[in-house]
Amino acid sequence: MVRPILVCLSLCLGLPFGTIPLSAQAGPDTTRSVQDSALRVFFDCPNFDRGCDFDFMRTEIGFVNWVRNREDAHVHILISTQETGGGGDDYTITFIGLKQFRGTTDTLHYVSNTTETRDEIRRGLARVLKLGLVRFAAVTPVAQRLDVTYSAPAAAQTAAAVHDPWDYWVFRIGMNGNYSAQKSINNFGIFANLSASRITERWKVRLSLNGGYRENNFHIRYTPDSAATFSSLTRNYGASALVARSAGGRWSAGLRGSIAQSTFLNQRHQIRVTPAVEYDVFPYSQSTRRLMTLQYAVGVVHFAYIDTTIYDKKAEALPLQTLTLSVSATQPWGTLFGSVEGSAYYRKNTLNKNSLAFFGSTQVRLIKGLSISLFGNASIVHDQIFLSGQGIDEPTLLLQRRQLETSFFYQAFVGLSYSFGSIYNNIVNPRFEGGGGFFFFSN
Repeated sequence: MVRPILVCLSLCLGLPFGTIPLSAQAGPDTTRSVQDSALRVFFDCPNFDRGCDFDFMRTEIGFVNWVRNREDAHVHILISTQETGGGGDDYTITFIGLKQFRGTTDTLHYVSNTTETRDEIRRGLARVLKLGLVRFAAVTPVAQRLDVTYSAPAAAQTAAAVHDPWDYWVFRIGMNGNYSAQKSINNFGIFANLSASRITERWKVRLSLNGGYRENNFHIRYTPDSAATFSSLTRNYGASALVARSAGGRWSAGLRGSIAQSTFLNQRHQIRVTPAVEYDVFPYSQSTRRLMTLQYAVGVVHFAYIDTTIYDKKAEALPLQTLTLSVSATQPWGTLFGSVEGSAYYRKNTLNKNSLAFFGSTQVRLIKGLSISLFGNASIVHDQIFLSGQGIDEPTLLLQRRQLETSFFYQAFVGLSYSFGSIYNNIVNPRFEGGGGFFFFSN
């Protein structure tokens, strides 16, 4: 009865019967032979979200063989995420057929909410993965050992429109603090935030408040009878608002506003209001897999400075415009995130107070087992209009209590990794994972 069942599954699920391995039609049905011919799956969750617990997936989904390289797989599971309006995550799970399944692709979704624990999320994600893999596993010898179960609802319910007493509003309150100390150094910080958001298909509203205080103390002993203490204090607060409206599948318009204070930037306050328009090269509906947006904003910024600036200003209001190109992609070959932003203040009939910033991050599988990771950001800076005209003393310079004058900034990272050997990745062995985490040095 194995062959008719598999034929029915193949036809019902839309898979070619010719893909069934010979071992499914004849030969001994030993545990070893069945597992050896099981579906080979490559798990790819590049964003490392809360539910992407690969060890858990390997222990929960045992009817497939997990492999280390995409080139050895029959199915490539690619997971990408996007935040939902309620603060949860929409996991887009794409099952990409390879080898004899090439050309077969399925997409399923799992939506988590903010009240779910990490365990609840990974169990929900594992359930959807099992559903998606059944289509492919149905034409392997493992199909003989699979059963379909159904949990019936306690009572029939009539479908009705969702009533949301909060009208899609989501509120968050957070606070954190830290303290660390050594013999000559101690650090203390406290931070708090409050946010509210309302996100629907047509509208996006985000409001936030935040504040922070950090203190660093350094105790230096020059001689047994001579010592000094240097302290660094930084304070900042801010509030921001965004209101955006959809204008179709590719266009949207919005208004941003913010107020902020920063001792580091010599700003008693900065008030910014900027209307903006955004165009997406790809439809927003594809945003979990690829996104390329061009956003233009123009508005005004009012500054009030703590110290008189190098331009002899205690306060000023300036027109500002920004143009931002952002790209993100989660594809079978890897991931890519990047942006380029240019901004300029209109001052004294010129736009010479400007900056240009680049950011990029990518991880690409070059060939089987070989991948490269690249990260970098760089800025060309000509808009530090907030610099204090009083100069900077040595402690402020060393402790970095104020932003320093510069015309550029850059940093870069590159990494290569290569793995080879067994193609299988089924075993989970957590022994000795928790040791060796502390090191003490003394002279």
